[in-house]
Amino acid sequence: MNTKKLTQLLVITALLVTSFASTGGALAWSQCPTYITVQAGDTLSGIAALCNTTVDAIRAVNPGLGWWLYTGQVINIPTGSTPSYPQTGGTYVVQTGDTLGKIAARGKTSVNALLAVNPQISNASLIYAGQVINLPAGVTLEPSKPPKPTPPPSTPPPSNNGWDKLKILYEKGMHVRTGPDGKIISSALYKDVLWYDTNSVYVDGKWRVWVIVKLIKPTKDYTTGWLMVRDQYGTYFVSPQIDP
Repeated sequence: MNTKKLTQLLVITALLVTSFASTGGALAWSQCPTYITVQAGDTLSGIAALCNTTVDAIRAVNPGLGWWLYTGQVINIPTGSTPSYPQTGGTYVVQTGDTLGKIAARGKTSVNALLAVNPQISNASLIYAGQVINLPAGVTLEPSKPPKPTPPPSTPPPSNNGWDKLKILYEKGMHVRTGPDGKIISSALYKDVLWYDTNSVYVDGKWRVWVIVKLIKPTKDYTTGWLMVRDQYGTYFVSPQIDP
């Protein structure tokens, strides 16, 4: 066999090997499993391309799925027919201290019913504040209400009785209100020292932190009010810093 024919044979062999390898890879991805676990760097468009489907098709079989993925998230991959999921109702934003069990009890439903309409939740024990979840059809949840103000004693109590001191650090002063975002009833100036109820820490729907304080100058109708001690951006207005 001369050198020219040997060279031609080697080129043909290399082309055949490349072709088979390419076909094998395409076949492997065309047979994606029904559920896959998201890896670092994965995107919806990338998974759709590798699994020979579309982003819209993936979102259709994953109710409540956002546009951003996170590592460890389990998502459903369409296999040609759209799975049938229970009908969903509204949505609910998870609050600090929530569990699926507590949410189910408040909505008079079950944890299994919540999981059925939230296939994106891979661990029933792992939900986080701010997460938006689906509710089963017919289930509604009212936002949690802030605790009622506890009337303070006539004289400042010691800190170990549930009341403690805080100092206003905001140079423009702060307003005291009838409730979180309520009507203004009093003001506190820069460096004023107030007593606050340590059991009244409340986070509103905008992630601002509020506490009940004793008014420096009680009015006819109020001896206590609500003071915002941290805004939604993490800015503290008092010392010590108060978190939920």
